[in-house]
Amino acid sequence: MSNDRTYMPVRAVSEALGAQVNWDDASRSVFITFTEDDAIAKVVSDVSSSVVSIIGNYAGNETAASYNNPTVHGSGVIYKSNGHIITNAHVVENVKNLTCVLSDGTMLPANVLYSDKDADLAIIKIDKLGLTPVTMADKSSVVSGKTAIAIGTPISMSMRNTVTKGIVSGVDVALDGSYYKLIQTDATVNPGNSGGPLLNIKGELIGINSSKYASISIDNVAFAIPVDTVQYAISQFEKHGKIIRPDVGFTLEQSWEARIGLPTKKGLIVKSSQNSQFKTDDVVTSVNGIEVHSIADWNEAIKTTYNGQSIHITYIRNGVLAETDIN
Repeated sequence: MSNDRTYMPVRAVSEALGAQVNWDDASRSVFITFTEDDAIAKVVSDVSSSVVSIIGNYAGNETAASYNNPTVHGSGVIYKSNGHIITNAHVVENVKNLTCVLSDGTMLPANVLYSDKDADLAIIKIDKLGLTPVTMADKSSVVSGKTAIAIGTPISMSMRNTVTKGIVSGVDVALDGSYYKLIQTDATVNPGNSGGPLLNIKGELIGINSSKYASISIDNVAFAIPVDTVQYAISQFEKHGKIIRPDVGFTLEQSWEARIGLPTKKGLIVKSSQNSQFKTDDVVTSVNGIEVHSIADWNEAIKTTYNGQSIHITYIRNGVLAETDIN
């Protein structure tokens, strides 16, 4: 530090960030070149050691017989240095002889600690210390138009830790049938990418790649489970051994507008009820003060507000607004 200024070595700092540095003696000037290619290559270099391939055998002859290859593989990402890995629940479901392949080729047996089909997230564990955990992004930084980078093992184990790039196409996407809201991306995702990380340009985890639309007429429409849902699931697993959800005693149905993704102010219709507080055709409008217009809205509200105690529900019956608590 000199004259209230802090001086840093330009070449060391810039090259650490992946930039190219050139010095011109004649003008005594430094030229720093930093492109998107440099940034993405830097992300891949930094994060690859946090990405694993997951392989195993289908459990049960009936399941295996329906596939040409009786093995299954997917991807995962290390989030704790002691061997905790987050992946999709569907990657490890009904799989035996579960094995993780690290970026350096090391193969280690893995065990499933927790799994939740609704969230489509699972935690597996390998016995190894000193691993490099991924850094998780702040949800507020995940916005449409920003760069999205997927790393994983598509199609074949020979394609371990391969990379595709796109953008965040949309956030808070509620598909018909999706339990929570999702990130949409046009980064190419193929079978085997499931469970791997979707990253921002800083190399931070913004989501876990989970699914895609596949059709001759559809190109590059893939989905990832957002980082806040990932963090929620990890917290729930570690505190309770599972994701705790209220037993409300009724089933809900969303409007046709919500099913096809149209904006709507309609609430959720009680389709059937074993709860004496609710009747068929009651319309639930909010839970714990959060308006709900789709099944994903309901689940997101429970995710952000439910603490294992009661939930407060506002509903309409025969045109009259009412409210109650469910313990």
